[in-house]
Amino acid sequence: MSPHDQRFRIAAFGADAARAWWRAVLSDRVIIVAVVMIVGALIAAVTAQPDTPLWRRGVVVGALGALLALNLIPSYSDVRSRSTPPVMVALYLIVASALYLIAFSLSSGPASTVISMLLFLLVGQATWTLPLAAALFYAGGMVAGICTIIAFFVNLETALQSAATFSFGVVFVVIFVQLSQRYEQQTAQAEAQRARAEELLAQLQASHDELRAARERELRTAAIEERVRLARDIHDGLGHYLTILNVQLQAAARLLQRDPERAAAVIATCREVAQTALDEVRRSVAAMQPSPLDGHSLDVAIERLIDDFRTSTATDTRFEQSGDLPALPQTLAMTLYRAVQEGLTNARKHGNASQIIVTLICQPKTVHLMIRDNGQPINGAHEGNGFGLTGLRERIERLGGVLHAGPHPDGGFLLDIVAPVDITNEVSHDPGVTGR
Repeated sequence: MSPHDQRFRIAAFGADAARAWWRAVLSDRVIIVAVVMIVGALIAAVTAQPDTPLWRRGVVVGALGALLALNLIPSYSDVRSRSTPPVMVALYLIVASALYLIAFSLSSGPASTVISMLLFLLVGQATWTLPLAAALFYAGGMVAGICTIIAFFVNLETALQSAATFSFGVVFVVIFVQLSQRYEQQTAQAEAQRARAEELLAQLQASHDELRAARERELRTAAIEERVRLARDIHDGLGHYLTILNVQLQAAARLLQRDPERAAAVIATCREVAQTALDEVRRSVAAMQPSPLDGHSLDVAIERLIDDFRTSTATDTRFEQSGDLPALPQTLAMTLYRAVQEGLTNARKHGNASQIIVTLICQPKTVHLMIRDNGQPINGAHEGNGFGLTGLRERIERLGGVLHAGPHPDGGFLLDIVAPVDITNEVSHDPGVTGR
């Protein structure tokens, strides 16, 4: 590195250090005010007292320069903080007051007036750092000291007039500093509360993210468990029936040539097993599907079902309700809903009906559902030979109700169901019934 570059780096380092020191010194508003006031007093001491002997001006300038140094040196200027120990504050005020009184007592002319204003600086610093009572005591002592100097060098009358002026100024400075402190404290509290609110918001956001992640893990776990359950149900239920069906069909194949009657009996058994397996599949599918009654009462769900049926089939379908619908157990409500589905399907598919009337009669302890159409009932349908009506009748009887199905005396087909409202034998699956 050349000597020129080395000198340049040293100069740059010195400039950076000076700027850092200056920023540290000027970070406090109290220091800024002090520097401005003391520099103004120094300028007045040099230029505004030409008739004062040179040694006195030198002492005044030296005292003010020392006071400026106290306010520029960070280790001493820190005494303006309210957290500074009282001993440090007292030491600063004693030294600063002595320098001020020396400068004021030896100044003359307009310079003395400017220098006297530094009293308000010292009183403001004392009010900023000391309790109010101690600050007022200090301010009173400083006013008394200045007035004593004025009385000694000028006269008593001027001292009394100055006392009134300084007292008014001291009161103003004390009130102003107190208000400034209160504003600063409130601002600091507001900043602390804002920081606390931001911290709480960050914590809340983190908690929300954790809860969302936990919810996602829970949903994934539930999905996995549901897949495992479905696989187990298929293995234990449908797999069982299919195994039996396979064994029976193998037996029927061996008996088909030498014992046709036994083979026919085995095949009939296979049909029963296949039907049972189909029922198992229907129950599993019904359990996986969302319930049409979720979020809807039975009458509203029936109205929506009829509207959809009317739109899709162009069949004159009406819904009539009598009485207020009581609170129904979920199993009963779903069974009645499936009964309406069964009645509409049968009337259109098997009876070729052009008009269907669904009536729901609500009473406090019973509910009465009637589905009547003007179609032609299929032979034997009223006897309950169809799988759909048979399964529906079993469901209604398990719930303590009664189901009648058959031709209406005035023509058409009638599905009539009466069931009690207070059902205690709830079941765990949603019945799916089809076909008359």
